[in-house]
Amino acid sequence: MGWFDKHCEKCGINVDKNIAPRRFGKYFCSDEHAETYAKEVEEMRKNMPQQKSSGGCC
Repeated sequence: MGWFDKHCEKCGINVDKNIAPRRFGKYFCSDEHAETYAKEVEEMRKNMPQQKSSGGCC
């Protein structure tokens, strides 16, 4: 294993990035861990304060 090994974002186990499930640019050892992480991210997004647009491009 080298510098660019991938690890499951939930449990830290080594994963093969060619076959590992991926969500939000993160690798996981199983679809279960990937879905759990996705749900956690969605919950965090729901709880973040929303910024109001001023109508401009920035």
